[in-house]
Amino acid sequence: MKHKRIYVRVPLSGEAILSRNGNLTIRARTIDISQGGVAITVFLEEVPSAEHQIEILTEVGQKIEIFAKLVRVNDFFVGFQTLHIDQKSQKIIDDLVFEYQKTTDFIKQLDEFNLHKVLDEEGKEIEVAFEEVSVNGI
Repeated sequence: MKHKRIYVRVPLSGEAILSRNGNLTIRARTIDISQGGVAITVFLEEVPSAEHQIEILTEVGQKIEIFAKLVRVNDFFVGFQTLHIDQKSQKIIDDLVFEYQKTTDFIKQLDEFNLHKVLDEEGKEIEVAFEEVSVNGI
């Protein structure tokens, strides 16, 4: 099954705790996060195909809580699609994405995954183009 990336993923290093029905199931580390989900590395445990409550503690001490379903598994990471997120956690992710958009890695990701489609508040497509510009010959 081919997975198409919809959202820009922001690199994020932090502890992730997965639980189901209030019971701790897995401790892991985050790889990246977006408005639509999170990717984590798993330490030795197998992740059951189910919905999980995921609590992420970032390296700078921010706490993100999402309810998500497992959508992708490979040898290196597992990916979850967000089903529900509270406003506080959404704001943290939005801020992370905003800061990431100031980097050249962001532009490279747009090109790599063809994420050039941007919509305005009314759902109409906005054309976006980027180019690298040197400053003072650098």
